[in-house]
Amino acid sequence: MSTTAPLLVHKINSPDEIAPEIVRDGIAHILALPESHARDAMLASVLTGLLIRGPRLTEVESAVLAATALDRPGWDFHQPPAGTRFVGYTGSGKKSFKTINLSTAAALVAAAGGAHIAKLGSRSASSKTGSRDFIDLVGAPCDAVPHQEMVDITAQIGFGFFSIENRIPEFDRRYGGRFHAVHALSLALPALLSPVSCPAYVYGLAHPAVTVSARLLSRLGLLDVTVVNSSTGRTVQADELLPGSTVRACRISAGAENVPFQNEVHNRAAAMPLDLASVTQHEEPRENVAAAVRVLAGQDTGRARDAVALNAALLLVISEAAPTIQTAISEALAIIEAGAGLDTLKKFVRLTGGDLHQLRSLRRPTLRSPLHAASGAKEPTSC
Repeated sequence: MSTTAPLLVHKINSPDEIAPEIVRDGIAHILALPESHARDAMLASVLTGLLIRGPRLTEVESAVLAATALDRPGWDFHQPPAGTRFVGYTGSGKKSFKTINLSTAAALVAAAGGAHIAKLGSRSASSKTGSRDFIDLVGAPCDAVPHQEMVDITAQIGFGFFSIENRIPEFDRRYGGRFHAVHALSLALPALLSPVSCPAYVYGLAHPAVTVSARLLSRLGLLDVTVVNSSTGRTVQADELLPGSTVRACRISAGAENVPFQNEVHNRAAAMPLDLASVTQHEEPRENVAAAVRVLAGQDTGRARDAVALNAALLLVISEAAPTIQTAISEALAIIEAGAGLDTLKKFVRLTGGDLHQLRSLRRPTLRSPLHAASGAKEPTSC
């Protein structure tokens, strides 16, 4: 049986602007097709093409709206307590340089410093361990914790984990497990799936287009959003801040871009030594998590602590728990040295009804087997 391709498929290679309704209707048409290789091929070519074409803001916005239309009517949102500034924190994944669980460790350090971080995550599709894998391996049974109870935990200890895996079941039925590289939807979709409304968001993007991503998320309703990216060479991309790498950051708050803040993030990252080997993921998921736990316990004396501190510093500033990135880095390093991030993780495991036995077992010495870390020259930075 032949499958009719929508107009969008034929226009995707044209240099001309594609009207928003053609993008929206075209993706909706593809998603409505029966499962087949043709449907997957059209969806892949369109989502990749929209990224390679620019990306262009109105086109990607239309694609995101089409993708979320399947599930958006069923979304519910929980509210943080009045006067408590939650920061939603997630990443695009699909990065070409795989790291240990830097973002989850950074969230725990920031929580120990007075921030309130709603960590949004899922199991990894392209790395050894995603944030959800981290939570599982430390022994926190988050599936058993209702979202409102998780909001209360976040308010109490500054850290909560909110799975976004079941947020878009209809779209994921057509999409899940088929894409392993960044595409147009990666510029925004994960940051939009939070079940808790947050005054601010930090989004890690494994692609240099941080400005387009931040502007897109601002147009889609995130009033204070910061998008970050790190790279070394031309092809190595990460959705976290990596010390010594080429770092890009774009913060848009109330519609205005904060250029001095972006420059500060770039400059502080550039002033730190580059040591990719210290943060390269390991072959075993358990060892990835153990490496992050050692940092939280103050037991890792290598450069991984710098990477965790840099990402935690960003969260502390966005949370308004620290005034500048420089002071926040110093505060984060002191928290790591004292093992306070691990204390926060222990509290989290207990409050979710978990057993600390799994967490204790992760601190036992194991043989480390890092994967090969790619390296390359630094690039000019841009927002």
